[in-house]
Amino acid sequence: MNRGRIVLFFFIILVAIIVIAASIVSNSGVLSGPTPVPSPTVAVLAPRPTQAPVLAEPIFASGINRSDGLPVYICGADSFGSYFVLQQMQVAGIDVANGFHLGIVPFGLDGIESYNISEEARGAALQSGQWDCMLLTANSLVLSNAGVITALVDESAGADQLWVRNIATINDLRGKQITFSRGSVGEFIVLFVLNVARLNPRTDVMLLPADSVSDAVTIFNRGQADAVSGWEPDIYGAAQGGGTPLLSSEQLRIVIDVIATSRNAIENKRDLVQAFHNAWFQTLKAQTESYDEAAGQIAAWGHNDWTFVYPETATADLNAWLGTVAQADLSDNLNVMRDPGALEQRLEIARRVWAASGIEVPGNPITEMIDSRFVLEAGARPELQTSAPVVNNTFLLGARPDLTSIAPDEGETLGILPCRRFTFLPESAELTLESRRILDECVIPIMSTSIGIFLRVTGSSAWPGPEGTFTEDEIFDFGKARAQAVVDYLISQGVDQARFVVDATLPPMERRNTEDPDLQALDRFVEMSLITTGR
Repeated sequence: MNRGRIVLFFFIILVAIIVIAASIVSNSGVLSGPTPVPSPTVAVLAPRPTQAPVLAEPIFASGINRSDGLPVYICGADSFGSYFVLQQMQVAGIDVANGFHLGIVPFGLDGIESYNISEEARGAALQSGQWDCMLLTANSLVLSNAGVITALVDESAGADQLWVRNIATINDLRGKQITFSRGSVGEFIVLFVLNVARLNPRTDVMLLPADSVSDAVTIFNRGQADAVSGWEPDIYGAAQGGGTPLLSSEQLRIVIDVIATSRNAIENKRDLVQAFHNAWFQTLKAQTESYDEAAGQIAAWGHNDWTFVYPETATADLNAWLGTVAQADLSDNLNVMRDPGALEQRLEIARRVWAASGIEVPGNPITEMIDSRFVLEAGARPELQTSAPVVNNTFLLGARPDLTSIAPDEGETLGILPCRRFTFLPESAELTLESRRILDECVIPIMSTSIGIFLRVTGSSAWPGPEGTFTEDEIFDFGKARAQAVVDYLISQGVDQARFVVDATLPPMERRNTEDPDLQALDRFVEMSLITTGR
């Protein structure tokens, strides 16, 4: 599950790493370390691909006829439940049925050194066209710009979590020590949450990167950190150190896994890229319609200590993976790719989060990072359509979730957004352009990437004197009108109106009927509290 650990390096450094690695290989005669033990049922190592530099041997299905003239399609991927569509595709022979041989480069396979491929080397392999595709998080891809998003795999729906000790809200992270797996999606979640709370990751907190989630949990349990970000199952170990979950990707849907395709493949073998996407959705359809069989095929691929899907417990094991991952089926992909604005917004948010932490991000247009043609063409094929649902059928990107059964008044306060001072047109509740810009930066990112998080919007108005000029009801109503103006703007930007609780507050007694402009200014605000319902 070590997804998304991409650190931005300049392209020249990437090239240098690859050249040095190739030189070492050439001089030592050692290419990929110990030979993995092939599964007796399916997975065997294929002959070395001809592209250079070679980072690891791709794995093909056993018993295949490599002399049949079919082209090869190489994909790299971590061990993660929604990625196992690749393994299922091989075992079921769906790749061959679609006119190609799928080769999988499984990162971290069985502890074999040649498969411990750095994030920089992964990006270089995709960018150079040595690999045709890679499965990774979208927030990682915005750093490397190594490929183009051609399909969506899933949204994390609870697998990624932030655990804390004696911290009630995200605002309370100020001054605290936070640990996570270096360069991972866990780090991205920390940076995102700090960005929401307007906490500077370089000055307002102390970040403690670790080599793995397990190491980060150990740091937390030793009392050396106040918060730890990671993913299941390792993150649950934070309970031993008195930790409790503050939030998870069930509410904060900021982690999206995607299929990134090399630009070389798109330019030079478009038909093969299309064949792979057709096979992907055909395999996913087979998984939903014959789940037990699909789980058995994933187990039969072998390397079970890597997939954690075992023959005797295959269905339960795959369920454990997919329960907290909202897979994107063909219908979900079509909804997004027909109008990729929601995906573009997520990518732009990811760029802002990384940039706020001081990391340099590529400046290429976001629209160039998405190619919807392959999903749209697959969607035109009736044989790839299915009504059978995936295990966790809550993929939400670009959709409007049903919030009617959730009672926000029963939720807990996750945090108070730091933006609370907004200017209005004179003697009115109409927001100025500057206030709208602040809402775009402070509120839209969190509301557009979350579910089960509501916003309590509380408006306040000054109570000008002399005494008797205004009544209590007039001041209360004016404060509420300003809160409603904020809500109306956010609704106009696509936030579901069911996610708001509108309220108002009155100035304290000592500032009522005042003629002091400085005191009046203290009560002109709109406060926004994030409310989580646990969903």
